[in-house]
Amino acid sequence: MEEKPSGTGLSPEVPTATVKPRAPQKRRAESSRSTGPSKKKTRKAPRRAAPHFLVHETDNDMLLIISNVGEEQERPTRKVSKRKRKKPQKGQKKPQQQKRLKKPAASRRKGGTLVEQPGTAGSLGEGSQVLLPTTHPATGGSWGEQLPVEILVQIFQHIVASEGSVPFLCRVARVCRLWYGAAANPVLWQKVSLGYCWAAPGQKWSPTVEKRVLGTVEWLAGHRFSRLRDFALCHWKNHVPFVLKEIGKSCPLLASLKLLHCSGVTAESLAMLAECCPELESLNLQHSQVHPSAVVSFLEAAGSRIRHLWLTYSTQTSAVIAALSSGSCPGLRLLEVNTDIKRVSQHFQLPIEQLQVACPHLQVLRLLNVVWSPKTSPRLAPSSPGFPELGELCLATTSYSFVNDGTLQRLLWASDRLRVLDLRGCFHVTPKALHQLPCPDLEQLYLGLYCSASDIRLPLEGIPLVTQKWSHSLRELDLAGQGFSEGSLERGMAALAQGQSQRGDPTLRSLNLTGTKVILSTVCTLLSSCPALSYLNLSSCRHLPRGTKKAYRGQEEIRQCLQHLLASTGESL
Repeated sequence: MEEKPSGTGLSPEVPTATVKPRAPQKRRAESSRSTGPSKKKTRKAPRRAAPHFLVHETDNDMLLIISNVGEEQERPTRKVSKRKRKKPQKGQKKPQQQKRLKKPAASRRKGGTLVEQPGTAGSLGEGSQVLLPTTHPATGGSWGEQLPVEILVQIFQHIVASEGSVPFLCRVARVCRLWYGAAANPVLWQKVSLGYCWAAPGQKWSPTVEKRVLGTVEWLAGHRFSRLRDFALCHWKNHVPFVLKEIGKSCPLLASLKLLHCSGVTAESLAMLAECCPELESLNLQHSQVHPSAVVSFLEAAGSRIRHLWLTYSTQTSAVIAALSSGSCPGLRLLEVNTDIKRVSQHFQLPIEQLQVACPHLQVLRLLNVVWSPKTSPRLAPSSPGFPELGELCLATTSYSFVNDGTLQRLLWASDRLRVLDLRGCFHVTPKALHQLPCPDLEQLYLGLYCSASDIRLPLEGIPLVTQKWSHSLRELDLAGQGFSEGSLERGMAALAQGQSQRGDPTLRSLNLTGTKVILSTVCTLLSSCPALSYLNLSSCRHLPRGTKKAYRGQEEIRQCLQHLLASTGESL
């Protein structure tokens, strides 16, 4: 008979009963997780150490970084929730807990370094070195987290000033939480320009992209534009009223609005801006399709606070000019009317005296490349005050000009503060009329002709009257294409050189003599008396030797030109 196994153990000769293997614990855990809903474990951001400095902003917008090393600040203890230990299941042994060595008191101190500590039982050997944690800023990817937010905002301000707020701030906000907070500072969002992006030029947005674009504009207006002062919208052909509506709702401090090359601007959107933006004082509608009635309605509602106005000439610009002449913008400082690339053959009439009465504080008047003529004033009309505060008058054109001596006198008879006068293309104006102007300190004078002057009768004399009058104050002079004789140019440049040499600090910086009859001796005398000259154009001057008829930029090139001219005449410096 077979013997039964004893209770002490199994005999190697006797086969054991087959036992069903147990499922691993890992699979059991997976099966239990699969039954319930899966929860995504959120990762908490590490807590940054307190910096070793304080940032103080002074009255003159300077940031002072004050070190606080040595002044240990007590930080509140961070409450950490206790982790519940899982109870071991039946049949499992408890895992052996590792014995943790208690750190000495000196090793738990902040700002520790490499020190020597006596050895203890169960710890490192006697006299061993322990590397304690330090609070110095770590190198590598964490350097940005050590910057103060104020310094980061100052850095962003310099970049925003050169590259704009969008898309720079939108990109840096995705770097880290610190940069996100710095990029959200309202100071950085005071000047914003939105172009037609998110699609190639000439292509329309898809419905998905259109929804994202409008959502982005709505979010930016509500979360970033609270202190917006200057806003520009460029090359938008659709949804312009939607953008203006969001700007009007969220930007009460808006002061300047630019709509460049935009279409679909409605009268309702401009009226809403006039109502919701009480500080709006600058409106730029250059090259945008805006009906003149919408502009007139806007000027009637907000014209009392408008200071700057830019327009592009169209066949209905006369309605806007009439609104300005009727007194809708009494505080206007700048008025500019230019033309589109397509030249308009029609011209409008400018009521000079009525505009002087309606806008007595006008400082800048620019009628660029437009064809206009002065409107005849009635005989019984009261005398106008002129433009006593006018500092810049620009009537440059490449087409036909109706401006003559009488028109110039009607515009500038009271403008003794004039500093910039641009009459390029106004071939009817004579040097005698310029000499009679009341402005004593003109700094920039442009008389160049950049159109075909073959059938135009140009003055041959009189340039000495102009250069002698303003030789002490001229900084830029343009005589390109003028037909003054050699003797008149020689006397005029001599008067200019004498006025510059009498000053302790010569002012002439730019001189354009393209296509004139200036001679070699005149140029040498002028260059010797104007050491501050940084631009000189002698192109197409037939009376000068070869190799010198070109444009010179910089004082070094002009000095080499003078040496070349003196070498050709046999003289020396």
